Amino acid sequence: MMNLDFLKHNEEELSINITSMIDVIFILLIFFMVSTQFKKASLPLDLPRSGETAESEEENNTKVLAVNASQMDLDGKIITLEELEGVLSKMYAENQNLALSLECERTVDFERVVQILTKIQNAGISRIGIVHESLED
Repeated sequence: MMNLDFLKHNEEELSINITSMIDVIFILLIFFMVSTQFKKASLPLDLPRSGETAESEEENNTKVLAVNASQMDLDGKIITLEELEGVLSKMYAENQNLALSLECERTVDFERVVQILTKIQNAGISRIGIVHESLED
């Protein structure tokens, strides 16, 4: 009879515990979802070419105001902050389509940039483009 009791205890069903396997699969799934880079959909764009590449002086209504920590120049001519509003007002009175491109170096204080923008606004110019350096430089 002992032999039969021994068999009864060993007749338990064998099963695989897959709980930990499911945990590992979900962790791998989350890892691959987070680390995958998705491609952005884009359309090919074919822009028309311009027949004329050179601009004449009358068509070019954009002036460049370059500013660094020590000085600023308007189209290659050095100018002070006090003279800026008067010169820009005169230019704007001559050409109502005047646009200004403001190029500032990183070393220029924000307070000075605000003063320059105020002078430009007081001169009546509303078409202002701000050119900046990329942060990777």
